[in-house]
Amino acid sequence: MAHRNLLYLLSLKELRTRYKKSVLGWAWSLFNPLSQMLIFTIIFTYVFVAKPAAGDPSGLTNFPLYFLAGLLPWNFFSITTSVAMSNVQAGSGLIKKVAFPHEHLVFSVLIAQFVTLLIETAILLIALLIASQNVLVGHFQGESSSTGHNVLVWVPVILLIYGLWAFFTAGVALALSAFNVFFHDVQYLWTILSQMIFYVTPVIYFTSRLPDVLVGRVLKTVASWGPTGSFIVASHNLFYDGRMPPALLLLYLAGLAIVTFTLGMWIFGRLSPRFAEEM
Repeated sequence: MAHRNLLYLLSLKELRTRYKKSVLGWAWSLFNPLSQMLIFTIIFTYVFVAKPAAGDPSGLTNFPLYFLAGLLPWNFFSITTSVAMSNVQAGSGLIKKVAFPHEHLVFSVLIAQFVTLLIETAILLIALLIASQNVLVGHFQGESSSTGHNVLVWVPVILLIYGLWAFFTAGVALALSAFNVFFHDVQYLWTILSQMIFYVTPVIYFTSRLPDVLVGRVLKTVASWGPTGSFIVASHNLFYDGRMPPALLLLYLAGLAIVTFTLGMWIFGRLSPRFAEEM
């Protein structure tokens, strides 16, 4: 019970101090993805002069919404893993003085960032409902062959995918945080590697638009079935396409989440007893 209370207090501290002494406060958690959306929308629409693929079967043709459907879960993964490493390192004083499960330093970041993800997703759901109504109006006026979709129907499945994504993220964050205690280069290498993973993950492009050549086919496979890409594809299926992800993909995500979380916990558990002497 004491350890659970500690986790609660650590998570609350993460939430309270994130935007402390900031005039806009939690609004900054929305401005970051919105600014990224604006930048990439300008590049996609006016630099590359590209048209977004239509959601199947939703009929949506809206790049900003497609982008946010992938960016929000990606930011959760990217920020959680990066901040968790810093949090464990910064908790050296607590680790040396108090006996507690060291993984709480990772889980507190995960919980705080998950709350942020849910808030951002609520805004996205509202935007999708408005966009879907516009598609529906276009259908009745003969401008669209689709009837749009009610994204609220998929909220339970979205929460399931988010839960699996959180377990996967926790596993990666635990492993990275443990290794970073012994080798500080891990944090710097992860900054570079996460940027590379971002562009392999289909956040800013449509896999259906990749060229049917060897490089395009390889990238499509990696983007669709890679550890991060597969979760983003499922997110796009639910938010943008308005349909259930394939059963095989859901099973794959469940297995990926369980294996990654178990491996991360094992690595952290093996290394955490040596944290105090290494810090």
